[in-house]
Amino acid sequence: MAIRFIFPSLLLVLSIVFLSVSSFSQQRMSKKTEKVIYGQIEDSTSHRPLQFSNVTVSHKGNRLISLVADKNGKFQFRLDSLEYVDVKISLVGYKDKYLENIKTPNDSIELNLGTIYLEKGNVLETVLVTKSVPVIENKLDKMIYHISNDPSLLGTTGEDVFRKLPMVSLGYDGKVALRGNQHVKILIDGKPSGIMSGNIADALRMIPSSQIKSVEIMTNPSLKYDVEGGGGIINIITNRLTVQGLNGGVGATFGTRQSNQSSNLAGRIGRFGITGSIGNSWSYPIASVITTENLTAHGEPIFSQKNDSRNRRNGTQFAVAMDYSLDSLQMFVANVNFNNLVIMTNNNIHSHYAENEFVGAVDNKQPIGNFDFSTDYIRKFGSSGKEMTLSFQYLKGKNDLKYHSNYDNHIESGRNLGNNHEYTAQLDFKYPISSLSLDFGAKIVDRNINSVVNIDTSGTDGSIQHDSNRSYSFKYHQNFIAGYAIAGMPIGESFNINGGVRWEKTILKGDETSSSSDFSNKSDNLFPNIAFSYSYSKNSTFKILYGKRIQRPSLYYLNPFRNNTDRTSQIQGNPRLKSEIINNIEIGGDFNFFKSTGQINVSLYYKSTNNIIEPVAQQIIENGNIVMLQTFENIGRNKSFGTNFYGSLKFLKRFNLKANLDVYTYSNSPYKDFSNSIKEPNKTSIMYKTFVGMDVNLGKGYTFDSYLFYDSPQITFQGEFAAFNLLNISFKKKILKDAAVVGISIVDPFNNIKNLGNYSASPNFIQTGYFSIPFRSFGLSLSWQFGKNKSNAYQSKEKQIRNDDQKIST
Repeated sequence: MAIRFIFPSLLLVLSIVFLSVSSFSQQRMSKKTEKVIYGQIEDSTSHRPLQFSNVTVSHKGNRLISLVADKNGKFQFRLDSLEYVDVKISLVGYKDKYLENIKTPNDSIELNLGTIYLEKGNVLETVLVTKSVPVIENKLDKMIYHISNDPSLLGTTGEDVFRKLPMVSLGYDGKVALRGNQHVKILIDGKPSGIMSGNIADALRMIPSSQIKSVEIMTNPSLKYDVEGGGGIINIITNRLTVQGLNGGVGATFGTRQSNQSSNLAGRIGRFGITGSIGNSWSYPIASVITTENLTAHGEPIFSQKNDSRNRRNGTQFAVAMDYSLDSLQMFVANVNFNNLVIMTNNNIHSHYAENEFVGAVDNKQPIGNFDFSTDYIRKFGSSGKEMTLSFQYLKGKNDLKYHSNYDNHIESGRNLGNNHEYTAQLDFKYPISSLSLDFGAKIVDRNINSVVNIDTSGTDGSIQHDSNRSYSFKYHQNFIAGYAIAGMPIGESFNINGGVRWEKTILKGDETSSSSDFSNKSDNLFPNIAFSYSYSKNSTFKILYGKRIQRPSLYYLNPFRNNTDRTSQIQGNPRLKSEIINNIEIGGDFNFFKSTGQINVSLYYKSTNNIIEPVAQQIIENGNIVMLQTFENIGRNKSFGTNFYGSLKFLKRFNLKANLDVYTYSNSPYKDFSNSIKEPNKTSIMYKTFVGMDVNLGKGYTFDSYLFYDSPQITFQGEFAAFNLLNISFKKKILKDAAVVGISIVDPFNNIKNLGNYSASPNFIQTGYFSIPFRSFGLSLSWQFGKNKSNAYQSKEKQIRNDDQKIST
């Protein structure tokens, strides 16, 4: 009963804190006697009021306040402590106006800037004075990839973006890995999203690159984020319209294997802005062949299987983001995301035992749907940099599996319906004191996961009967409370230090109706984090990082449902899995060369993982036949050393070369209970991932782009998964006065079919398998952007809730 009252009780606490801090802050501001600065903006020729003009207030290059003038061209903002500020006035179709070193009055609480006149001018003049930002920007706790500064990504999708990210790889199965670790959380604007809860590659194909402002890659994230993910966090920052008017775009790719389309529209009227997008991705039926062979430890055959499979998938996603500025200090932000993916698979299975042969047909349909809604209230307190954000989020997920099988006239139908309901409340503060920055906050999450299984089978007389022994429901409740505090400050002009601690209390409870295997668990954990950086030149930084993280298993790993339709190979979750605990130390640096046309980033790291979760295969006997059952266990500890190298070089004005190399070790130390489940315990293996790409500006709007990557086999507790490589070549042409891009692409021109192997072994068995899938494809793409000032009309507003606390699988 205690769990049931945690969420509403803490919501009440957060609300009281929010109201108290708001009241306190307002009292503090009133005691400081705020300065009110106001004025009016007009056309220099007609003297017509220029409604909805953009007003930006800054101090020493740091933006303090952004607001828009009202319908009469009037604006007003408040300051509480600064002596001098700069004001920039801008509006589409007019030249920017700069008011520099405005002195705030000492003897008055008001300052009238009078009438400010804007001259009409070419919009392109504004674009030319924007500050140039490199493609890669290295910050203390993250690396930022600026999408708009990479010309090779024009007219592409989010999938192409992820292929080119440093330290990131995207596998053939749609799984994302960061430094070789697939336990990475994908966020959109700092928040989890239902869009990224299914197959990541499918979701990325429906996001045009023009909607992505930048991607933040965090191997040791700030404690503002949940301390989740053994690999780290990848945060997609989206574009939002900041100037008055309407912008948008459409894009489509038609390929021989799969196709996708997307469209987006953004508008702003006064203080209200809205951005919407919709996308769709579908694949044509893909025929693949999956073969498996099981042997004894001495190499004698036990059984073999061949599966002729056809797979189709169709996905749709929809997103809306809105923001409204109450005034220069207060803003509301709301986001709605929805996606739906349907995967349909038809399998014809031939299984061979020593003296028996089974022929079966299994049809699967898996609808996956996710919805999330979030809202943020952002409150700034004058120009001091103090800020408070109150955030709420609701997330609903559905993962439904339906199957129908026929093995030698034995018919079975089943359904596993999984639902996830998640509620989150979060309160964050920024409170700088002179050069010291302080961040602190609290968060509560209430997560409820339900899985219902119903199975019907044919009886001895051929009639279909409900199988009550294998039908059941599984419920899993997860609540956690978190609080964090972070402090950072510069030391001199070149050094910076940032450190903090996060506390999380986790309460788990699970029950299964078909057995008495109920369980519950409570834990308290402290997670320290520290980062130190030294900037030894304008564009070169050296840093040392340490962080402790946790990885909680998701429903995929916990669900005890076992699909028995395949009589030789089956998978079952483990509801008693413990969370992984990860410690990470990293040393890295970057520098520019050749007059900043070249850039290199190098890092070394050490990572230790306790209670590591891995798949474990074992042989069991069912109905007189040997079945290979895979489940998941906390098998032991893993220690990994690694290095990453990323480099880019622009030469001869037209060529841009990029390369990435990840090399890391895998060394597991199994717990005593699993020492007999592995053939070579305590063995150290080396894995690597490579990427090299080049884009060439051919002139007259033509570009050539090509990249190649190769991932080594991925070592696991009992074996390895196949190596994977991909070659992509594309040509593009800008048309319609550079508003549109048309292109053709070729994927793997020299390999029509990929044969991906896997291997696992224990002291009792050997299992080998191959997955043969068509891969060569050709595609035609077209993207078009419309609206004024497309290249300089967007900003990003990062959402505040970040639920990145589960180990997931797609």
